[in-house]
Amino acid sequence: MLDLDVPPANGSTERRVLLHCMNTGFKATKQQLMGAATLLASSEKGPAAYIPPGPPATDTVAHRYVQLLFQQPASLNIQASAFAGAQARIGFDIESFMSKNGVSAPVAGNFFRVDGRIAATASGTAGAAGASGTGAMPTGTPQPFTGAAGEVSVPYGTAGLLSGIALFVLLVL
Repeated sequence: MLDLDVPPANGSTERRVLLHCMNTGFKATKQQLMGAATLLASSEKGPAAYIPPGPPATDTVAHRYVQLLFQQPASLNIQASAFAGAQARIGFDIESFMSKNGVSAPVAGNFFRVDGRIAATASGTAGAAGASGTGAMPTGTPQPFTGAAGEVSVPYGTAGLLSGIALFVLLVL
């Protein structure tokens, strides 16, 4: 899971990528989802343990979070120490990682957006955020939601908890 919109640092104007999570060792289970899809599960907790979404309320854009699923090469050997601490995860280059480790294109993906500003306008604190799946690249102006299910705004703590529960279910089952 990647955050594509970490604020710039050291006088730069470029946004950075943060690796929020990298889990390996997923295997197909015997459990079917909705009659067609097979549930994948892993008992491994890394090499990069989960960090929940939490963009700052002072950021001017909603953060795009991308979850990618890759076929794991048999030779993949990533040390958890490479991702110790959030600073080691900032500036993650997925293309370089894929090339260096023999990982091909993703086989599946998902995304959502979290906007830390919603908390500041809704309650005056940084405790809430909005999550949406617009498919559009966010800009400084909020984009209309065009999906069939509608837009949902939830506290980012809740979004993180739900993501953690989903990850737990995948890991345990």
